[in-house]
Amino acid sequence: MLDFICIITIFLEIFAVTFCCIKLVEFEKKVYQFNDKLNETGEKIITTCQNIRNTIQKVNKVINFLTNKKFWQIKKIIFMIIETIQIITLIKSLDFSKGLKSINYRTLKKLFFAQISKEIIRKILTFGATCA
Repeated sequence: MLDFICIITIFLEIFAVTFCCIKLVEFEKKVYQFNDKLNETGEKIITTCQNIRNTIQKVNKVINFLTNKKFWQIKKIIFMIIETIQIITLIKSLDFSKGLKSINYRTLKKLFFAQISKEIIRKILTFGATCA
């Protein structure tokens, strides 16, 4: 009887070892598939990070240009030219030989809107400088 029990336990042990080996092979295949998916996802993340890094570098170059001293000097010269043109236009529109009726209100309106747009541009540029 004892021999019969030993034979049955040996068969059960062989069956258990075989079952465990089959499951290990299945799990190993799943691990390899999961590893391949992780590698693909990692490559996508790396390319996305590189694209983001390149975009940030381009934005930094633009902000660096906007905060550059040469740019500010050019900006000051352009604003001085615009202001000079506005003053010349204002002087042309004011012809005091006919009194106050001779004031060209359309020209004054254009100068007013030009001044507003110039101030908006100035605010945008100073905001870009303070953010950098």
